[in-house]
Amino acid sequence: MTSKSKRDQHRRAALALVLMGCLYVLVGIPLSLLNGRAFGAPLFWLATLSFAAGWLVERRAPAQ
Repeated sequence: MTSKSKRDQHRRAALALVLMGCLYVLVGIPLSLLNGRAFGAPLFWLATLSFAAGWLVERRAPAQ
């Protein structure tokens, strides 16, 4: 596997993790408003972990 395809693979993985984080936030806000803060809090923690994982994956991608 070349470094360019490896870099692209890392970027796709990072993008997927960030999109999952956005989905968690978009679902968590209405759930928090409807059912209370404790109900939506786990989704915000998942979003935080997803954003952090996306950042780490992007950071570990091979340099150009």
